Parts: sequence; structure tokens; C-alpha cells
Amino acid sequence: MQQNDFSLTDILSTAMTIARGAGAILREGFETPRGPDVQFKSSAIDPVTEYDVRSEQYIVGELRKLFPSHPIVGEEGGAYRTEGAPSQVRNYLWHIDPLDGTVNFAHRFPMFCVSMGLLIDGVPSLGVVYNPATDEMFAAALGTGATRNGKPIHVSATPVLNRALVITGFSYDTHTSDSNMKNFLGFQRNAQATRRIGSAALNLCYTATGQLDGHWELKVKPHDIAAGIVLVREAGGTVTDFDGGDDILSTGRIVSSNGLIHGEMLEVLKAANDRG
Repeated sequence: MQQNDFSLTDILSTAMTIARGAGAILREGFETPRGPDVQFKSSAIDPVTEYDVRSEQYIVGELRKLFPSHPIVGEEGGAYRTEGAPSQVRNYLWHIDPLDGTVNFAHRFPMFCVSMGLLIDGVPSLGVVYNPATDEMFAAALGTGATRNGKPIHVSATPVLNRALVITGFSYDTHTSDSNMKNFLGFQRNAQATRRIGSAALNLCYTATGQLDGHWELKVKPHDIAAGIVLVREAGGTVTDFDGGDDILSTGRIVSSNGLIHGEMLEVLKAANDRG
């Protein structure tokens, strides 16, 4: 079978299997008595562990075996060389985060995950997010709906922002930049409550399940959100950039919601940024 003969559901099933394999690697580090060895990348709050690297190596190796012409971009390794002949039918691109929530992982806080998103012709088309600590597998592909551990999920029905639970994250330059603090204060004043758990991928997953009503974040990378975008949209939600458009991956600014409160969320962000 040629790789272009694989259906999206075939690829989704394969990605789920790979994510579980990567999750087993992370679980090993999470459960080790001494804890993972931690080094730092861009700043003293931007950690990386051997398990980030091992997980990515495993995912990339499995994808290359099964889909050798699919380009891959990983958080740790960047763009990987294509092993096979370029696809002649569609433009595939994987965005991989082998461990989203490394700070949580290093502190043994069980909110971290493997995230695998597939873009087809530039469109987020498939997403798999797996948290090995809670054994939650989130999966979605265009036109198939979204699931958690095989059961359908759907966004919430919360109708207005002042009854909504929303969530965000802060970038690794938060010690030197307050670029999201004004947004945070805006939502703290307008939503019922605001949270942060330290994983953009899981923020999107719990928006898709309806446990959260909305999510916004800036300075995120495609590997943080490519999978989650598909999950929220397939669960019936809305995902845009801060201007209400679709320029999400290039701007690194994302707003996701149940759709009902999306307009109000955009208004809060506009007001916060208009104030400078």
C-alpha cells in the first residue's frame, strides 16, 4: 500500500499507538525515584530532560518507518529530513511536542502530555494528545469528531463569559515580559474564573471536553497547538487568532472556546491590547 492510500482514520489510529509508546517513555521518567535530570534551554525556566529527547526520537523513528515522505518538525530536533520521495498527492507535515509541560513533569505534577498534530495542505487535520500520568488519550481527525479514551467529547454550553471557566499559559520569557498579564487581568475581571495548568495542548483538550469553556495564549509554537486545534474544532468549538481569523500557527496567538463566548473573549483581548 502506498502511504497516500492511508485514510485519515488509519493515520489517526497509528498516531495513537505511537503516542502511547512515547507516553510509556515519559511514564518511566515520571515514576523514577530520583526524578528526571533537568537542563535548560532559552532561560532558567525553560527546562528540557532526557525524556523530552527520548520521546521525540521514538516518535520520529516510528513516523519515518510508517510515513517516510511526511516531513516532521519536533520541539527538540527542529525540522527532520524527509526519508522518502516527496508526496505527490498532498502536503503532509507533522508537528510534534514529545513532552508538553516539562516543568510539570520535572516537578512530578501530572499535567503533561505527548502532542502530535498533522497538517495537510497547511490545514490542521489530525490531532493526538496523550497524558500518560492520567492515561487520557485525546484524538480527532477532520470530519470524524473528537474523543477521549474512545468516547465522544463536546465543548461546553456555557452561554456567557461571566459564567465561564477559562485558561491560559505564560511563555518562557515571563520573567522579562508581561505581555500576557494584561490579558490575564482582563479575563480575571470578566470571566467567572481563570486558570493555568502549564500545558497548551491540555488546555485545548479540556476546552474540547467542555471542562473548560475557553482558552487563550500567545507566543505558542505549532507543536504546542496543532493537535489541539483539531480537537476543539471537531468537538464543536471555535479556534481563531486574536483577531478572529485563521492566522494562528504563524502568529502564535490562539483563542479557543465553545463558540458561544468567543466574541466576548475577542473583545476582552482587544480591550486589553488597546490599553497597551
